[in-house]
Amino acid sequence: MRLRVLGAPVVGLAVLMAAGCGGSVPPSGQDGLPVRIGAIISQTGVYAVLGDDMETAMRLYLGDHGGRLGGRPAELVVADDAGNPEQGREAARRLVDEEGVSVLTGLIASPVAVAVAEEADRPPPGIVGAGPTPVVVAGAGAGELGGQNVFRVSYTDHEQGQAAGRYAAERYGPAGVVLMAPDQAAGIETLRGFAEGYGAEPLKRILTPPGTITDLEPYFAQIPPQARLLYAFYAGGEAVAFARAYKQLGYDARIELLGCMSLTDEDVLRAVGPDAEGITSVGMYSPALDNPDNAAFVARWRAKTGANPSAVALQGWDALRLIDAALSRGGDLTRRLGEVGELAGPRGTFRLDAEHNPVQNWYARHYQNGVNRIIATIPPRRE
Repeated sequence: MRLRVLGAPVVGLAVLMAAGCGGSVPPSGQDGLPVRIGAIISQTGVYAVLGDDMETAMRLYLGDHGGRLGGRPAELVVADDAGNPEQGREAARRLVDEEGVSVLTGLIASPVAVAVAEEADRPPPGIVGAGPTPVVVAGAGAGELGGQNVFRVSYTDHEQGQAAGRYAAERYGPAGVVLMAPDQAAGIETLRGFAEGYGAEPLKRILTPPGTITDLEPYFAQIPPQARLLYAFYAGGEAVAFARAYKQLGYDARIELLGCMSLTDEDVLRAVGPDAEGITSVGMYSPALDNPDNAAFVARWRAKTGANPSAVALQGWDALRLIDAALSRGGDLTRRLGEVGELAGPRGTFRLDAEHNPVQNWYARHYQNGVNRIIATIPPRRE
């Protein structure tokens, strides 16, 4: 029998309690009710290849843990954001209000993540005492993302750029550097972080049209002749186009390239092929990391897909791992997500800071013979 509480349709009291009530989960007397995890992922659009890896990793984690998180049955409910903020917002509203999810995760594109976080901050209608729905960001790096109910297992764009800038200052010295990225928040913030870490103003910032695969030759032509180092931020299909153009236009013989992590993530490397050989990048993960957790993760991923896992796959895996650890503590999920502390895993040990962003090592990776080999470790900044 369907009941209505303050005008909201629910299926009995148990579902009312299981719905997205500020991170509430089925109480201990109803352990048979599954915890529902809402994953908002790009299944179409320019970031679809990233979404495929993220969803595969989440389903793999759930399958490897017997379909349970925190000792409870769990279900993954996936919605496509297509890289569109309003579609992501609508997906969040439906997952919370109609699907009764206890937490939202996924979120590759920063504009989508910001819209979803805003929607999650709204208590579900018709549920007395409901608070914001917790959000575990597995991808997006927007610095403006935050709040008591927002947790991130990836990185901030500024942190990524800052780590690369610190490495570039040490590795290349005071070279004339040029920065290149799409003209959108993630690219601009990453380049700003790079300049801060590098400690000097770049010769030029080159911004390309965002969200499209475009002819990059006119933008490469803007690189000043005295430049010695190019730092680039691109992801998904845009990263594939950039890496190919850099090689095919002959710029690999004219200027040293340092990429962001997503420029040579495994999904991009599979598409680019030999043109990616020799590119150095800075990221928070590589399949070549030497630790037992990573060896097990890589072996499991290869058995499933026949390929190496991408950083996006690792982030999807770690999003469910954080939720799993929080659920195992019981009680209010939002509070427990903030209490997990250190997590050891494939990337090495990391923890969340006071703003719920990861404190973690970064790695300089050199792509050679099909492997992103680790050539340097960049420790986190001191808080």
